[in-house]
Amino acid sequence: MNEIHFGKMIHAELRRQRYSVAWFAKEMGIDRSNMYKLLERQHLNSEFILRAGKLLNHDFFGDASKVFLEKTDSCLMTTEDL
Repeated sequence: MNEIHFGKMIHAELRRQRYSVAWFAKEMGIDRSNMYKLLERQHLNSEFILRAGKLLNHDFFGDASKVFLEKTDSCLMTTEDL
C-alpha cells in the first residue's frame, strides 16, 4: 500500500494555486532551500502541515483522511469476494 506523501501534497497545492516555493518559504519563515528539502519529505511535522493548510486555506489532513479511507475500503473484502 502506498503511503500518503505530505510534501508532494503541499507542493501540488502550491502549484494549483500558482504560488512559488520561494513565496511559500518566505510566508512560513523558512529558508527557500530548506523548504525544497521539506517538500521532498513524505512525513512532515503536524504543526508544519497545519500552518501550511492555514496559509493556503486547504485541509491537508482531510485530503490524507480521504486517501487513507479509500485505500482501506479497497482492501476490505466481503464474503462474496472469497
